[in-house]
Amino acid sequence: MRLFLLLLCLPLYLFADETKSYKAIEIPSFLISHDSENFNVKKITLGALPLYNDALHYQGVQVSDFSYSSNDWSKSSTQVNYINKSINKKDYIGYSVNLGVKNLDHHNLATADINYGIKLGETTASEVFFNRDYVETVNSLNGGIYYNYYGASIQQEFLNRFTLIGLIAQHQFSDDNTRNHVRARLIYDILPEYGINLQLRHRRFTNSDDPKGNYFNPDQYFEDMLAVGYRKRIEGWMFSSLVGMGKQKINGDKMIDTMLIEAEVTSPLVNRFYLNSKAGYNESAGFNGPDYRYQYIQANLIFNF
Repeated sequence: MRLFLLLLCLPLYLFADETKSYKAIEIPSFLISHDSENFNVKKITLGALPLYNDALHYQGVQVSDFSYSSNDWSKSSTQVNYINKSINKKDYIGYSVNLGVKNLDHHNLATADINYGIKLGETTASEVFFNRDYVETVNSLNGGIYYNYYGASIQQEFLNRFTLIGLIAQHQFSDDNTRNHVRARLIYDILPEYGINLQLRHRRFTNSDDPKGNYFNPDQYFEDMLAVGYRKRIEGWMFSSLVGMGKQKINGDKMIDTMLIEAEVTSPLVNRFYLNSKAGYNESAGFNGPDYRYQYIQANLIFNF
């Protein structure tokens, strides 16, 4: 573990002379989630950012503690990460790299959360991504089931107020299941002066393996949703939200309702304190039928000096 930590911090020294930066710490950040199957997740993170320019440009290390519980069951894990973020303030194109190791039941898993955006033209952008982590359900955590999730998206603006986003991705689970994803969003800025947009959202996935009870795993799933979005910057603060309602279908079952509510608040980028907070609520399908509900709240706070 000591050798791993030294290798994890090595990039901080390799790039230390290449940029003028401040020092910063990530004051205890947290994530709390709960669902209708009584599965709870609590995550607390501390970080040190010795190379810090602003909230979109920094390098550092993080240590996270995870607590999982459900009825009379509980489990915990720890994670150490190297983080490197560089995002263009103008168009929010850039990269975010999070590499680390997660310890669960005395077993270590190499983890990753990588996003790399590319500007392909004046109105076209693309992103590739890769994620690797444990599956957060009771059976999966008991069995040490993890996944590799990778794919790419493309975004095209057209006709002044329209944006089309498409995504193709794949989950490779360690229990030999492969899940293929297709997603699409059509966004229309109906009232751009007020930050209001309309969205048509579609997503679907298929699984290659029979359900083993490790996680929600239908053969086929698809969802169509109509949503109203809001995104507005006020005196440097960014406020955004989304409210959507739609229909979903699992295998050959009948169509059922689904709902999504999200909200996010972000403070100005250049500030002694930087805050990013999110909350969300979702109604969809799960292990025990169509009435699965999930809610979460999280907050990240950075202080630079």
